[in-house]
Parts: sequence; C-alpha cells; structure tokens
Amino acid sequence: MTLHIPKPSPSTAPNSSRPLFNRPRLFTGLAALALGALLYLLDRPAERTYFIPQFLADAVQPDGGAGLFGGLGQQLPTFLHTFALCLLTAALLRVGWRGALGICAAWLTTDALFELGQLPGAAEWLAQHMPAWFSHVPLLDNAAGYFLHGRFDPLDLLSITTGAVLALPLILATRRFDPPLAQD
Repeated sequence: MTLHIPKPSPSTAPNSSRPLFNRPRLFTGLAALALGALLYLLDRPAERTYFIPQFLADAVQPDGGAGLFGGLGQQLPTFLHTFALCLLTAALLRVGWRGALGICAAWLTTDALFELGQLPGAAEWLAQHMPAWFSHVPLLDNAAGYFLHGRFDPLDLLSITTGAVLALPLILATRRFDPPLAQD
C-alpha cells in the first residue's frame, strides 16, 4: 500500500517570494535615514551628536563639522527623520488613505513634540522629570541632554510637517507593493 500525499495547489502553497513588507517604502525610508546619518557625520560636530564617535568625526571632519550643507543642513535632518519613519512604518503595513494619514500624523506629532520639548521652559521641566531608569538604556540615556542642549527652531517644525506631507502621497502611490493579507 502506497501512501499518496497530495501536492498543495498553487493557491494554497506557501509562496516564499511574497514580500513581508512594501519594498519601495522600506528602501526609500532606509535611504532617507542613511542620508540623514551621513549629513550628521559630515556636517555636525561630534560633541553635539549623540551617535557619532569622536574618532570617526575626526577622520571625516578635519574642520570639526563646518556646515558642509549650509543652511539646508539645519532643517534637512528633521525633514528626513519624519519622512523616513513615515515610510518605514508604512512599509510594514497594508494601508489605505486613512492608515497612511494616521501614520504621517503620528510621526508629525511625535517629531513636533520632540522639537517643542527643546523650548527653554519645556526642556528644563522635561529634564527634571526624566525617569531614573532612562540613564541605563541606550538612546534614552541622552533624553535629558537632547532637550537641554537642543535648539528649538520653528523652521524645524516646518521641515517636520513637510516630511510628513511628502511621505503621504508616496505611501499612497506605492500601495500596489503592499504585502499580501495573511491567509489562514
């Protein structure tokens, strides 16, 4: 007696070539983050930038970060951060226009609140109320310093808004690359 195991039909067979994320959004978001990191590496003094080691800055910034990007270098990081995180979040989800709008609004709000947290009165209050355990968590250990040593700039609010606004049509234009819905 032979045991016959039926082969799955094409409609029920797992398809390993199906992406788990929206590739255009993912790669565009990663490219925007990489550009932002490069801008910090080439343009900002290492002592004012949390994630750039001094030895690396010394190697690529012999002038100490003299503003290679000029005035654009001041607002471009906030634009790129908001734009990239909108795209990266949407890369993992199937979203319609409401979902895309919600993602962009959430990152606009988050980044705008961080910018507003650099206002002098807000910065001192936030620094005094940081939980003690933040000092033991990478990235969070610099939260008080971010607010106290950051500089509020209304143009950063404009660049944050621009990043979210420009991400929205790109998210909507790339919906055809969304991952398929999970099948039970």
